[in-house]
Amino acid sequence: MPQFSLVILDNTISNTNADVSFAVTCDDPPSNALIKHIDLEIPMLAEVVEWSGVKPAITTPLNSNGFHSTVGPMGGLSVGQIRFSFDVPTKLADYNNRIEFCINDLYAKEGQEFPPSADIAFKFKNLGNQLISGTYIPNTILVAAKKPVINSFRINPSIIRPANDITITYQTTDASTCELKDSLGKTMDFRTVTDPATPFNCSMNFGLGSAGSSPCPPFYLHARNGAMEALENTVANVITTSTPQWQVLDNFSCEVRKEIDGNVIYVIEQYTLLDLVLNEYDDMMWAIMQKKTDPAAPPSIWNSRDGLSWKPHTIMVNDGDVMVPAMLTIPSELAYCPCLHFGNNELYFVGGSKADISVCKNTISKIDLDTGFREDLPPAAMKPRCMHACVLFPDVNGNDNIWVIGGADKNGNGLNDVWRFDGSNWIAVPTDPAFPKRCQFAVTVQTDINKNKSIWIGGGAARYNGSTLNDVWIYRTSSGWKKARNEWGTGDFIYDEQWIAGASICYLRTNKNSNIDPSGSYRYIISSDISVNSSTGKRELKSGWIQGVDIGNNYYKWTDIKNVDKPEFPSIFESVRSFATATIGFNGCVWTVIVAYISKGNIAVSKLYYSCPEP
Repeated sequence: MPQFSLVILDNTISNTNADVSFAVTCDDPPSNALIKHIDLEIPMLAEVVEWSGVKPAITTPLNSNGFHSTVGPMGGLSVGQIRFSFDVPTKLADYNNRIEFCINDLYAKEGQEFPPSADIAFKFKNLGNQLISGTYIPNTILVAAKKPVINSFRINPSIIRPANDITITYQTTDASTCELKDSLGKTMDFRTVTDPATPFNCSMNFGLGSAGSSPCPPFYLHARNGAMEALENTVANVITTSTPQWQVLDNFSCEVRKEIDGNVIYVIEQYTLLDLVLNEYDDMMWAIMQKKTDPAAPPSIWNSRDGLSWKPHTIMVNDGDVMVPAMLTIPSELAYCPCLHFGNNELYFVGGSKADISVCKNTISKIDLDTGFREDLPPAAMKPRCMHACVLFPDVNGNDNIWVIGGADKNGNGLNDVWRFDGSNWIAVPTDPAFPKRCQFAVTVQTDINKNKSIWIGGGAARYNGSTLNDVWIYRTSSGWKKARNEWGTGDFIYDEQWIAGASICYLRTNKNSNIDPSGSYRYIISSDISVNSSTGKRELKSGWIQGVDIGNNYYKWTDIKNVDKPEFPSIFESVRSFATATIGFNGCVWTVIVAYISKGNIAVSKLYYSCPEP
């Protein structure tokens, strides 16, 4: 005799969750049994629930078949009974011996209280409303004041070299215990939460074990409150790479809802990368994308928690009588303007284009990430510019400001002024008399082992299409702009080859940022530039470390990353001299995209490249 079982998908209701879901299964269903009805009974909730508002549904795709549902006391059913009826009698085997369903909006009547638990039973009926023979295994709906929720569960970095450590962080709400296990089933950490109603935050460091030994990813978080357990955001994984080779990412797609002739369908649309947002936000990396099949469509904002899996950022918009999610898009004119997260959940597009000299501006356009509303701020006191650098850096009071450094004017002349914007006012920042004019240069913000921040700039060109620069300058609040010195302090710290316009630099958090090297130096920053291979004549992406011998005296040296294959740029890059790059350190990797100016209004963009360098 076959055994039919009711399997839990989500069986907990509470004052924050009124939905449950289950699956009916059978390992060896009878081959000749045609199911017309699935009858459910929840007698313990018969007098508790407001059944008129309950919404049951079969969630397994039924191919060409259909169904309708009835909730008692309608259709001859008793209160507490639910019936799913198939349009055409079906076999369980047609759906891999598993049909999933949900029961939504199980709300209690006014003045009624849920019991701690309630049995839920089911039966299969044939076309004649007769019971299909078999053993039926019921299950239970659990009831609690609040169900545990995992608000976030993240590993940083989640892309690592074998020698790297990882940091696991998570936040839960309404969980009384939190247990972290690895893929081998070993408990790595167990916490008892004293106040489940308050968000509980936890952070811990691990060194991964060798292959097949603990700690072994992926990791599983069990957030429980008695018999209840959170069912979402429970798994976090780590990718280990053995080399610092540049990897290429060029597959960005999403599922889009479309309505055609009154029918709703979902299609996969492909997108291409235009630019990176220059700082991470909400533990995510952000980017600007363009629909591949419609270059005239407005660009959209995307984000990623690991750099590998991307999704569009959505906002709620009015579609007739209902609010529906929609991609957040921006005007095309902003696509290549330096972009930063700043303020209250907003994107700031600062000044003119990073690549096109014909787009010079001294304004800011900000986009609200919640509503999509655009606001253009009044012009700044600084000159209109393009090919400039922007970073987020604190003022003397520790409040983040947008800093604008250098660039070129509409005639291509280099600029060497520095400005900061506090959200309301523009303030000029004094510079050293020897501070050179430059555009299309590298910039990053570093946080050293003492938690002190500094701005690093280097490379670029003295003017548009002018001579290239190979110096490095560092700004600290305590000392202003200072030129970096070589490791012996005998001369300027310069790159071993000339940087071309389009060089990039970024701070990357690694083990060496907090541990002293055997040599007594610290690894701080990874730099990349576009150089020409003397053998092939093609442009390549080159990388190297900057090491600080002593964080107190501006002494530094280069350490190249060896034996790294160069990614292949678009062929059009071979004949173009003017480049701009966007490079950030995120999730243990360097991420960079190169933008090439072809002609007015014509910009070529590389793929997204990433590398996991030395630990």
